[in-house]
Formats: sequence, structure tokens, C-alpha cells
Amino acid sequence: MTEDPETGTYKDCMLMSHLEEPKVTEDEEPPTEQDKRKKMLALKDPVHMVSLQQFIYEKLKAQQEMLGEQGFQSLMETVDTEIVTQLQEFLQGF
Repeated sequence: MTEDPETGTYKDCMLMSHLEEPKVTEDEEPPTEQDKRKKMLALKDPVHMVSLQQFIYEKLKAQQEMLGEQGFQSLMETVDTEIVTQLQEFLQGF
């Protein structure tokens, strides 16, 4: 994740889009067929398709629904306070 200095929010830098074309400078050669195949394969990998923020939010929400509000709060009280703070910052905006 990288932090956007203007908004203070985090961006998942692992996400890829099939619409994104790599920027080629004059010093670089255009992508080969092998490069294109690698990108198409990488686009099928969940690490490049699923937002980490969305994934963590959904998993925490599922635990909350499964345990109920009190059970989830009891569980979260056992988590280190620094981790909870980091999770709250990371999930800010969800």
C-alpha cells in the first residue's frame, strides 16, 4: 500500500487493470509478446485483482456477523492496540 500525500488515503499498488498500458520511454523497448502473456497471466492472479483494503474489510465484517457485536468486540480487545490503530487507519473510508 502506498499513501496518497494529497488525500492521506492508501492506494493498493498491487492492483492491476487490463486497461493499463505500461509507459514506455525512449530508452526502453516496447513490450514483447512474452511480456503481454505475463501480464495477462498476472491479471488472473487474485493478488492483482482484489483490493487488500476490501478483502480485510470483508473478512472483519464476516467475523463480526458470525460472532455478533459483543463477541467481535471481545475478540478485538485481545488484539494489540497498535494493530487495531493501524487497521483503523488502513480501513479509513470504508
